[in-house]
Parts: sequence; structure tokens; C-alpha cells
Amino acid sequence: MSLPLEEVRGHPAWSTVIELQTPNRQGAALVAKNRPGGPINIAYEVHGTGPIHLVWIMGLNAPKIAWHRQTRYFGHEHKDKYASLVFDNRGVGGSDKPYARYSTSEMAKDVIDLLEHVGWTDPSQLHVIGVSMGGMIAQELAFLIPERIASLCLQSTAACLVSSIPWYKHLYRRAYMIMPKSLPVRLAAAQENIFAAAWLKAPDDLGVFPTNSDRYVAEELWRLENLPPPVYQGFLLQALAASWHYMGPERLKVLGERIRHILVCTGDVDAMIGYKHSDVLVRGIGAGGRVVKRVFEGSGHALQFECAKEYNCMIEEFVTAAYEDGKGATINRWI
Repeated sequence: MSLPLEEVRGHPAWSTVIELQTPNRQGAALVAKNRPGGPINIAYEVHGTGPIHLVWIMGLNAPKIAWHRQTRYFGHEHKDKYASLVFDNRGVGGSDKPYARYSTSEMAKDVIDLLEHVGWTDPSQLHVIGVSMGGMIAQELAFLIPERIASLCLQSTAACLVSSIPWYKHLYRRAYMIMPKSLPVRLAAAQENIFAAAWLKAPDDLGVFPTNSDRYVAEELWRLENLPPPVYQGFLLQALAASWHYMGPERLKVLGERIRHILVCTGDVDAMIGYKHSDVLVRGIGAGGRVVKRVFEGSGHALQFECAKEYNCMIEEFVTAAYEDGKGATINRWI
């Protein structure tokens, strides 16, 4: 049984549940200067100074701090090996929240403008990791600038969202998703969608809170009190962009042809984007080249949170292999 919100807020560890790491560089990049709906300010941070450049693209309505387990590991514990770029997509966090409708392709162009701003423009320099909607943006990014991408990791995402439930249930779920809700109801619904039920009930992985569910709630409460509040139109427009995302077989094949190292990973109990969506990605990309698939058994949607240690190890092995392969070396099982 999860703790009541007031007990989570009163827990001794609540105020430090997210340990902020000092970035090596941060600011706001002006993107979409000559595109419809622009210009737009994108808030970003770079953690670490190493030669392996990681671009982390977050999902629906989630700010860059949702990568904090990864920025700490790659950008601070291994800061001499990696440089990690994290940012708030348009519509969330410290970035601008336009009212005009946009697509995942437009969001990918935001990333290209941001990369120009930070100076990450060399061929085969980027190792791109995208989760959920961020994985959709990553697909579009890879299609636009494949020559600059050394490796691509598509996590818990889809080439096109396809419902496995009757249309009327799907319509109800979509309508319910955008309805205003009380905080307890919102947190309960989010947990149900993005985490495995067994994991939520299990003792906190770090041994501080009673359960993993309590840790998640503590992090959400911390974010609500310490970050810019989420806005409704930001969530709605991002949701529309994700809903209309489409990467057809021919374009997926191009990704396989143009990018040597592609990893598709998913949890087999993902309630947000079913794991069968990953099969579509693998088939499409595999028609043009080699793709590796990794399934996290008994895990949900947010692998970077739920399976942080195993997830970080997977990313480290994958991008290191791609980086070494680019230098002419062949190492480990990823090649």
C-alpha cells in the first residue's frame, strides 16, 4: 500500500529525492527561427566533457530532469568519457510553450537547431537515445541527419501508434488522458501506464522509501514544487504530435540503410506503448540493415527509471561499441 501524499511529502528523504547535478553548460537555444510557430526557446544542459556525445530525447510532458539517473551516471560518474545533452522539448519545462500545432518532425528540427547551437555538428558524432514520444522524435531526427548519427536507441516507442483495444475503449482512454484530474488520480493513472505493477509494489530499489511507488510519487511532488508547472496546451499539443506520428516501412528501411548501429528496446508489460510496436520498428529497420532488439522482461514503459542500473549498462555497452567501431575497432556483442 502506497503512502498518502502528505506522508510522502513529510518523508525525511523527500527534499533530496532528486539530486541536482551541476551541468558543464546550460542555457536556452533559439530554434525554429524561420519555421512556422517560431522562434522558440529550448532549455538545455550539457553534462560531462567526454568524446562520446549522447543526445537524450524525453517523452510526453516530461522535462529533461526525468533523465537524472542517466545524467548522473554518464555526465558525472563518467564525465571524462561522455558528454550528455538533455533538454526540454517545446511545450514543457523551461522551454517555450507555443499554441500552434506541430509534429514530431518539427520537434526533430528543434533538436537539429539545438545541436547547431551547442556545436555538435561533426559526421557520425551523435549517439541518440529517445524514449516514447522522444523515440518518435529520434526517428525523424535520424531520417533528417543520418550522416551525423553514429548510433540510435529507440526505447518504448513506435513507428505509428496502433490500438489493440476496441475503438470505443481507445476513444475513452484518449479522452480520459486529457481530462483535468486531481493530483492523486493523476499520479495513480501515470503509474498504471508507465510502470510494471509488480515493480511498483516492491520495496524501493534504493532502500529509502517503503516502495518504488512511493519513490515515484516523491519525485513527482518534488518536480511540482521545484520546476516550472506543466501547462495544458503543452501536454495536449505534444500528445497530438505523438498520436499523428508516422514512420512508414520505406522510411524505416532508410534508417537501417544509413545508420549502422540501431537498438530497439522495450518492456514486455508496457501499458503505454505495447511491446508489439517494437516488432514493427525492428521489421522496418531490419529491411534495410542490422538492428538489435532488447526486451526487459516484467518491465513497463519507463525503463530508464524502473531498470536504471541495467538500462545504463545497456546504453553504455551499445554506444561504446558504436564509438569504437567508428574508430576501426570491433568489440563485444553489439557489433
